[in-house]
Amino acid sequence: MNKPELLAPVGGKPHLIAAVNNGADAVYMGGMAFNARIFADNFSDEELPDAVNYAHAHGVKVYMTINTLVNDSELARAFEYCNYIYGTGVDGVIIQDLGLARLLKKYLPDLPLHLSTQGTLYNTEAAGTASKLGFSRVVPARELSLDEITKLAVYCRSLERPMDVEVFVHGALCMCYSGQCQMSRVTGGGSGRTGNRGTCAQPCRHAYTDENGNTYYALSPKDLCLIGRIPDLVTSGAASFKIEGRMKSPEYVAIVTRTYRKYIDLYDRLVREHGEKAAKDMYSVDEEDLLELRQIFNRGDFTEGYIDGNPGEDLLSGASPKNQGLCLGRVTAVIDSENKVSEKDEKSAARGALRRGRELVCIRLDRSAGAPGIGIEKSDGIEFRSEDRDYLVNSPVGNVCTYIKDLGDGYILAGDFERGVMTGDLAFKVTDRKLMDRALDAPERKIPVTMQFTAREGQFPVLVMTDVRADISVETVADHRTELAERAPTDAAKVESSLRRLGDTAYDPGLTGIDIQMDEGIMMPLSVVNRMRRKASDELLDKRLKAAVSGRSPKLTKERTEEIKEAEKLGTSVLDIDAYRDRMKKSGIRPVPLEDFMRACDEGRVMPETALPYILNVSRGNLDAFIESRFDEIADACRDRGILIGNLGWIERFRDAGVKVYGDYGLNVYNRQAELAYEELGAEIFMPSHETGISDERGIPLMVTEHPVAADVLTDRKGAEHRVETAPSGDKTLIF
Repeated sequence: MNKPELLAPVGGKPHLIAAVNNGADAVYMGGMAFNARIFADNFSDEELPDAVNYAHAHGVKVYMTINTLVNDSELARAFEYCNYIYGTGVDGVIIQDLGLARLLKKYLPDLPLHLSTQGTLYNTEAAGTASKLGFSRVVPARELSLDEITKLAVYCRSLERPMDVEVFVHGALCMCYSGQCQMSRVTGGGSGRTGNRGTCAQPCRHAYTDENGNTYYALSPKDLCLIGRIPDLVTSGAASFKIEGRMKSPEYVAIVTRTYRKYIDLYDRLVREHGEKAAKDMYSVDEEDLLELRQIFNRGDFTEGYIDGNPGEDLLSGASPKNQGLCLGRVTAVIDSENKVSEKDEKSAARGALRRGRELVCIRLDRSAGAPGIGIEKSDGIEFRSEDRDYLVNSPVGNVCTYIKDLGDGYILAGDFERGVMTGDLAFKVTDRKLMDRALDAPERKIPVTMQFTAREGQFPVLVMTDVRADISVETVADHRTELAERAPTDAAKVESSLRRLGDTAYDPGLTGIDIQMDEGIMMPLSVVNRMRRKASDELLDKRLKAAVSGRSPKLTKERTEEIKEAEKLGTSVLDIDAYRDRMKKSGIRPVPLEDFMRACDEGRVMPETALPYILNVSRGNLDAFIESRFDEIADACRDRGILIGNLGWIERFRDAGVKVYGDYGLNVYNRQAELAYEELGAEIFMPSHETGISDERGIPLMVTEHPVAADVLTDRKGAEHRVETAPSGDKTLIF
């Protein structure tokens, strides 16, 4: 069994420290441009080298997110930025734009490329294409089941150029496949904010009104939590377990990372000690750890997503798309600052603790199964919610708790809170101050080293320090010969104590990592030993950091970069949207769902020459099965007119069958280099990315989701109506 990598999110330097010290094997983070979380703190060009060195000094890999679409005017700058971060020693870049990927494969072949989940990859056919495009890792759509992840991982390992599979295990989910949602860009007449460009306004977290007048969070999923499925995911062969959360707090990063670290290590140990079958039976997650995960952030508990198939309505976050905390219990009495008591209660003596306009509440704590150990203390954040009140209109009442008294028998008196709490309300702890305070208390992560110190009479002492994980060593020779002691010889215990003073470095010799070989009766100043230790640790760290870039070709020079920009016409060959628009109008081509096209063929109906069968940008499921089962028939029917394809998965298959392939909007072509990438695969682009705006004229879906939305029309908060339809395949929901 290969132990998977634990990959943690990093928004800024505090998040990086939290991830490193709580057990991440790797982190992913962004710069100040070209990343899909542009509102995170991120790292400036000046900050990045130190951040990368900090991670590498502690044995942690760094992947940079360059996962937005890039237009022609930005492409040269994006390429130069990748060249810059390549020189810092990053361990890989997470890419969505195939135009940028084409340049990096061609000119920086030593820089590992990871295909972002926004690449919308979900089948083996697309994985094979991704490998040919130069990717060494793929992050598939989060809608895949465990069986599909396993099949994909096996296939990726079997390729001529094998790839890793990285899966999300915790954090926020997009309702739309792979974040390819255009609701943000068009909501309310066009906000211009879009996930493909790093500025998603999260329309899925807003309330919508259906055709029957019901207003609810129809598109807001719960957060993913697969802590209980670690054995299954390890067995699947996924190489990396990814935590979502670059916009979350450092405390969130710390708690989620350390919890997954604990259980990945636990399962690994169980397998080694008892075998895989027994380990799966023995594996379990402590309730206290689950409570901490829920406490730090949950949207109405968690979901396991699509790991066992479509969860239906259980996917949704329910009454609120925000952190819902943990339920403490129910309000039994309310005392306000005007000395009015909502129920007669002996606890009214606490009125003196209230400020004007505030309330004290008596809460009966829930001690039922599922709520053990949940309590309340000063400085905790509390919200009160009624099952009868409409929180789409009225926000929950609550604030930080400043007063608390244990009344016994499971009752507490707490306050003082804003007015509006009602008897019968449920009390939720949305912030646990003690949990937050201790979240960042993890000790600094250290790298194990061994130290061999040798001192012989009349010779220069030698210190050999070895980085155990990187398997690298340095040798330091003293600048002072040993001598026979005239009085007291140097004590070996003091030498060892001096060598152990590595507290301000990334290293730790542990309890048995020092071997001292000294002649008896010799003397040498401990200051010499201190200098040797400092020099050895500095040189070892330098060697470790250089190892991160060993074997790479030299970073491109400024002159070479200018040559590349000229050769590839970067910044000058702008995607000609007007030419696409004119071509589509003059051709009169009308895209027709492939299922409808084949139905007409089966019934003997002749489709107009302008009818172009298309494969939806998400064909996973029924459509993929339909194409596979009738591939030869479909190829024969489409050979004379061609086929329009919106995903990576079917391009090469139809090309190899002699069918003319046209690329649809789902391929997200946003620059000339992306055009070239698909032309090299054999696809002529028919319609470029949503981001050009051209696709709006065709009336294509703004969202494709696996979730069965139970409405015909959803009206957003700005009054815009969105039509809801079922895809021809019958297993996808399309929102227009």
